[in-house]
Amino acid sequence: MAHLTHHPSRRLVLAYGGAASALAGLGPASAQGGGAPDLILFGGRLITQNPWQRRATAIAMRGGVITAVGEDSAIRELVGRGTEEIDLGGRTVIPGLNDSHLHVTRGGRFYATELRWDGVGSLARGLEMIREQAARTPEGQWVRVIGGWSPFQFEERRLPTPGELTEAAPDVPVYVLYLYSQGYLNKKAVEVRGLTPETEAPEGTRYEFTEDGGCILHAEPNPDLLYGSIGALPPLGEDAMISSTMHYYRELNRFGLTSAIDAGGGGHTFPKDYASTGALAAAGDLSLRVSAYLFPQNKGAELAEFEAWTKAFEAGVNEAEGLRHGYEVEGGGEFLAWSAGDYENFLAGRPDITTRKGWREDLLGVTRHLLKNRWPLRIHATYDPSVNHILGVFEEAHTLEVEAGREGFGGVRWAIDHGETLTPRTIQRIKSMGGGIAMQARMAYAGEYFLDRYGRKAADNAPPLRDVIDAGIPLGLGTDGTRVASYNPWPALAWAITGESVGGTKLHAGRHRLTREEALYHYTVGSAWFSQEERLKGRLVRGQYADLAVLNVPYLDVADSDLSSIEADLTITGGQVVHGQNGFEDLAPTLDPIEPAWSPVRTYGGYQR
Repeated sequence: MAHLTHHPSRRLVLAYGGAASALAGLGPASAQGGGAPDLILFGGRLITQNPWQRRATAIAMRGGVITAVGEDSAIRELVGRGTEEIDLGGRTVIPGLNDSHLHVTRGGRFYATELRWDGVGSLARGLEMIREQAARTPEGQWVRVIGGWSPFQFEERRLPTPGELTEAAPDVPVYVLYLYSQGYLNKKAVEVRGLTPETEAPEGTRYEFTEDGGCILHAEPNPDLLYGSIGALPPLGEDAMISSTMHYYRELNRFGLTSAIDAGGGGHTFPKDYASTGALAAAGDLSLRVSAYLFPQNKGAELAEFEAWTKAFEAGVNEAEGLRHGYEVEGGGEFLAWSAGDYENFLAGRPDITTRKGWREDLLGVTRHLLKNRWPLRIHATYDPSVNHILGVFEEAHTLEVEAGREGFGGVRWAIDHGETLTPRTIQRIKSMGGGIAMQARMAYAGEYFLDRYGRKAADNAPPLRDVIDAGIPLGLGTDGTRVASYNPWPALAWAITGESVGGTKLHAGRHRLTREEALYHYTVGSAWFSQEERLKGRLVRGQYADLAVLNVPYLDVADSDLSSIEADLTITGGQVVHGQNGFEDLAPTLDPIEPAWSPVRTYGGYQR
């Protein structure tokens, strides 16, 4: 198996039972020393994102770092004993994609258990998959479709019903999640959960029992009921979870992803639920670089969690000679205080965080603690009014820290996550505080409901990509997979370029649609800003990580309608091949079949074509 050179902080390694030897590896200086390249790719069409060398045909790498980029003749002169050469046959090469907001460790933890409707073209086919999977699901387990799809991607352009789930799987419990808006239980699931019309739902949620014995779970707009229903499902064992995580990361490599900024998530506790990724990092088996932001789980006690984490872990640690490894704790977020969360359920009205008792004190306490410890931070905020309330707290925290003789936000990277309805005035307020913004393709999966609720003018500007770029604010693109969107980066890139949802609905006004090179930049260099690695990732230039993707079609030339279908024929992370297809299969490491044996992934894979 190919290993990704990584340098975990000593504390992070020890948290997973790793050894001090896991800290060994090459830094950039030694990797760029004398010696022939380990690997040369030639005969390609490189999109370098280097303003001084925008295009090239060949690239050399050694020790996990790019050592030369240029034309075939010049780069092939570097071949020495032991150099491997790969002819790309004219394929397009891009820097490895980097999702600025992906729930990647949580996605890996559950991947093996989930039947994915990502990319499925009809509801009829989705129900057929449930019927087939029910037949192989053992007693005590569920059929789970946990997000990543939109009803508008289906020919039928509608949501399923509990009755249809019961018809497809009368004897096996089924849970289907649509974003963080609604969940659907078949009759068997209601029986297994012991739900009745007398069962109380958390505040801001409700049960809707249907005549066929099933149930619809509503977030209005609080998603706690949906979170809790996922958390009640039986978990995988340790070995199966490691297998699940490894296969999920290779699935991401299939689309050219080599890095992700992990946004934590509800029902996902650090470090316990990160053990699989930690184990892969300690063993050198990561195929994806992961920078993790920590998400507190104990409502009302978030500060205590952050106090424990800042004592036990160092954020953004660089070990051997400054080369960052494949897995590290990056900071705090995307939630900092649950009371300050505004939920993005476009089937329900906009929440008002100021109505929640103690929200300001909760957020202020956590923010000041993170600033004192110089931890980067980011916060989930969908709506412009919420962002302005949050910025008021951030400004107060900065003032108090400065008055106490500290730096406040000075030198600490921070970001707003989502921001679909940000106004130009708020964008300037973020800029004045030195923040970044991570925006995702959530509108591609829920934009029709946003359009129906808030109207055409609002949808034209949701989110205001061009306003953020014009303001000079760091912008990272991503998916927010795996639940409120698919993890596949190409539908997200297609949305940023065309302004269309996965159902073909025109959403973005023309001014917010990005060029293909702009979209690529903000999915690579832009995203790297959020892990303070924009000088290490995102460009095909000497001295940066040897992370890249060789695409199956020419990205700059294919029709808009083909953008969402792009995959990588070859993906390289840290100079190691981690994925290969269409003639490059023999170069890629093989994996044992995913566990458990009944996993839907064995039959269907992940993203569907």
